[in-house]
Amino acid sequence: MSRAPRKDGIANREKILVAALRTLQRDITAPMAVVAQEAEVGIGTLYRHFRDRNALLDALQVRSIGMVLVLVEDILARELSGLDAVREFLVRTVRHGAELFLPYHGAPKTSDPEYRRLDESVWDRVREMVERGIADKTLRADLRAHDVIVFGSLIAVPLPGVADWPVVAGRQIDLFLTAARRSP
Repeated sequence: MSRAPRKDGIANREKILVAALRTLQRDITAPMAVVAQEAEVGIGTLYRHFRDRNALLDALQVRSIGMVLVLVEDILARELSGLDAVREFLVRTVRHGAELFLPYHGAPKTSDPEYRRLDESVWDRVREMVERGIADKTLRADLRAHDVIVFGSLIAVPLPGVADWPVVAGRQIDLFLTAARRSP
């Protein structure tokens, strides 16, 4: 019989994931020891939670795609028009981009089955958003979930050296939505 994880174990795991995200965003090749040091835990604690580097990378991606799924489901629950739902998705993607570690943003591709399941759900929900916009005539009929997800991936991570990224990304969102809007 397995025990439920202890609260301190859950807290340590999250602390490690947050530190790993910061560390690997600076240097994708950073050793596990640097991640442990950044998380202020011993290397043994790190390996108790993640058997190797690949397990850590997979966990970061599962955590990230789970965050995106929660974001998309929250937007869909608000019953916005399709256009407004896509706008909200893109704005929140920019706002939370620094918290994400995904293949769309340069993370190594994972084959984790949980990641694949969550990723498929994200695609389904974004597809639902787009279909809502086509049905309510706020989005053009040839827009696809792929277009929204690719664009979201492009603006989620700030370009190096660009000051005030949220403002710059906001303009790009406006331009994208102008092109995605159904013509009268």
